[in-house]
Amino acid sequence: MPIEIPIPIQYNPYKHHFRFLLTELVTWQKTDWMETKKAMLSIGNNLFDFYLGHLTPEQVCQASINYLKSINIFTETDFSKWFNNSGWKKITLPDESEWLVKKGNNANRYIHIHPAKFSKHTIRVRATTLKTVLTLCVHKIDIKNNAKLDLQAVNQQRVTFLKLSPIKSFDEEESAILQLWQLFANAGTLSYP
Repeated sequence: MPIEIPIPIQYNPYKHHFRFLLTELVTWQKTDWMETKKAMLSIGNNLFDFYLGHLTPEQVCQASINYLKSINIFTETDFSKWFNNSGWKKITLPDESEWLVKKGNNANRYIHIHPAKFSKHTIRVRATTLKTVLTLCVHKIDIKNNAKLDLQAVNQQRVTFLKLSPIKSFDEEESAILQLWQLFANAGTLSYP
């Protein structure tokens, strides 16, 4: 758990927070690939919701805690009672993004949060797509809108660094990889030679 995630919150910004990953990329571009690959394990292998908003991970956590305090939830006992046999609850943060809250599986981090499906400031992302794009960014591979060369670059990164299968093709307009890569490239923190 990154140090900016306060107790009692369980939150994985590696798979749920765009701006957190932008910061990590700056470090990863200067780090040994094996260390970067270890950090990417936190992303997992599923489909998930990815927060694009302006709140930092710490602000997301603090806003969640503030929300719970506003409805008189101060302890783990209060938190458990609030659920009243439901598996999760939805809360809205100050930026109007919605977050799912459920019981965490760690005694110290009993409040598990992640972005709600189709919430404001979020997109749905596959873990392999995010890992592919992050690998392209780490290795400063620029997508130049040439379908043949882009496909070769993407597959080289997927096979060599992630041990993923190559993709057969992608349509520039519809490709999740290209769209997500564009999001990272347009963020302005990636510098390509």
